[in-house]
Amino acid sequence: MKISFNRCIRDGDLIIVYERHDTMKAVKVCENSVLQNRFCVFKHSDWIGKPFGSIIFSNRGGFIYLLALTPEFWILVLSHMTQILYIADISFVIMYLEVVPGCLVLESGTGSGSSGTCVYL
Repeated sequence: MKISFNRCIRDGDLIIVYERHDTMKAVKVCENSVLQNRFCVFKHSDWIGKPFGSIIFSNRGGFIYLLALTPEFWILVLSHMTQILYIADISFVIMYLEVVPGCLVLESGTGSGSSGTCVYL
């Protein structure tokens, strides 16, 4: 499925909620759900139909951004229960292994899968 940043948010979409520079989370949009954070309670139903990149204000002056899910954001919002590789590390490993388009790469382990996500692209 191709990522389209021009389409609007729909019920069932997995999106990135950007609260501030150090707080982002992946949220599955469900029409009857809410996101509660330190700013306010945000209804998912208010998000449906808005374009990606929209800013949503709370009645208390706080705000969040609704962003499209990308591999880079996915790596940043993963829970860090294992030691994950970040973009710079993955780039080094791919370069060191001389992985080029068309190469077959087999990744195994019990980690987050962040390196496999980047190799896939």
